[in-house]
Amino acid sequence: MANLNALYGDLNSNVQELAAKFVDKFIPADPAASPSIYELDVRAYCVLSHAAFEDFIEAVVLAVCGHAVDQWITARKTTDVVLALLCWNGAKLTIDDDENSPETKPFDYLRPLVENAKAAFSREVHMNHGVSVRYLRSLLIPVNIEVPQDANLLNSLGKLAEGRGTYAHKGRVKSVLVPEDAKRYVEDVLRLCDNICKQAVAKLA
Repeated sequence: MANLNALYGDLNSNVQELAAKFVDKFIPADPAASPSIYELDVRAYCVLSHAAFEDFIEAVVLAVCGHAVDQWITARKTTDVVLALLCWNGAKLTIDDDENSPETKPFDYLRPLVENAKAAFSREVHMNHGVSVRYLRSLLIPVNIEVPQDANLLNSLGKLAEGRGTYAHKGRVKSVLVPEDAKRYVEDVLRLCDNICKQAVAKLA
């Protein structure tokens, strides 16, 4: 079983190292400093932090999915994760109506549906691009993890995702986040990841 607390610890350490490398040296800001002094550092900080968050959330949801399916197959333990996965994948139980066919156990009807849902979700996760609110929903809801309902954290997530998209795919940009704001957004998203981690750990119990 994945140690999600250790995974979050690694994420936290990584994010702190990125801050120390790229933005802490510009905080507090020098009012006379031109944005060109910190532009590349802030861009790198946002892009790399965003990538770390994306990797973390993808690892978390795959761990929750894998654990729930394994528990169902080996111990017949049905959880809300399995139910959510089946609904997300549009599973439909088709019963053999040929009276001459040998009887099929309910488990044998259900197992391919559950395994197909797991495989489809895994493909969806690996095709994911980013951790905006829209992508976060597509990653969390199928494994029955709630998107944290904190407006400040979600606003910071939106700001970071917007900045990451601009900084990663364009050359010179017209404006760049000031280091203090960039760090605040990243720290907020780190708190959001902590919330997600706690929910996921509860589902592995």
